[in-house]
Amino acid sequence: MAFCKLVTVLLLIHNTGGLSGAKVRSSIVGGHNALKGRWPWMVHLNITSDGINQWRCGGTILDHDWVLTAANCWDKKLAPNIFRSMAWVGSYSLQKASARYMGILYVISHPKYQATSSGYVNNIALVKLNKKIIFSKDVFKVNLPNTSQNFSPSSKCWITGWGNVKTGGTLYPETLQELEINIIDQSVCNAVHPELTSDMICAGDQAGGKDACKGDYGGPLVSSDFFQVGIMSYGSRKGCGLPGHPGVYTKVSEYLHFINSYIKRDEEASSEI
Repeated sequence: MAFCKLVTVLLLIHNTGGLSGAKVRSSIVGGHNALKGRWPWMVHLNITSDGINQWRCGGTILDHDWVLTAANCWDKKLAPNIFRSMAWVGSYSLQKASARYMGILYVISHPKYQATSSGYVNNIALVKLNKKIIFSKDVFKVNLPNTSQNFSPSSKCWITGWGNVKTGGTLYPETLQELEINIIDQSVCNAVHPELTSDMICAGDQAGGKDACKGDYGGPLVSSDFFQVGIMSYGSRKGCGLPGHPGVYTKVSEYLHFINSYIKRDEEASSEI
C-alpha cells in the first residue's frame, strides 16, 4: 500500500511539475512513439533542486547500479539535490507506473567537465543508484563500443527520449520517442561548431526537421546494431531541427577509461565483500 501511494505521488509531481515550479523539458523533434521494450536500457532522470524546480534528462543503464548520462544535467549552477532526484527505470509512458523508481547515492561528473560559451566539453557523468536494478527483457544494460569500432559519417543511428516533438512550438507526449538520424561528417560539423573536438561527434539531418533539442541532455545516440555511440550534449543556439545545424554528442568510445575505472572498481570491491 505504501509503495502504491509513493507511485501516485511521483506521477502527480511529474505531471504537474511539482506544485508551481518550472520544468526544463527534453525534446526530440521529428520522432515517433517507440516500440515498447525496444530500448530496455533507457532511463528517465527526474532531477530537482528543491522538490519544486525540476528538470528531466535521459540516461542509459550501464550495470546493475550505474547509469550513464551527461554532466550538464548535474551542473552545480542548477544546484541539483541528488537525494530528492530519482531514476525511473523501465519507463515507457511516464503517466503510468515505471518498473522501478530508484534513488541516487551520488553522481560522478568527469573531472574536466566544463560549460563554455558555445557548449560543453567532457560532458559525461555516472550516476550511482542506491539499489541494484533487476534485469529483465524490458530492463537491461546498454552495449558500449570499443575503441576500434568505426561509426562513419552517414551511419544510421537512433536517439530516444521523452519530450517536445514540435518544431517551432510545444507538444510534450509522455510516451518514449525514437528517431533515426545520421552521423555527420566531422569537417561538415566543424563549419557550424568550430569548438568541436575529437571527443565529440555530430548527428542529425542536414535537411532539418529531425533533431534532439535543448533539455534532452544525457540521452543516448545508439547505432543500428545497438551500441551507444554518443550522449546528447548540446545543439544549435539558434533552435532545434534547423537545416545544416546537427546536434553535438559526447563520443562514448573516448571515455571508456573514465567509465570502466569506476564500474570495474565497484565490481572488484563488491566481489571482496
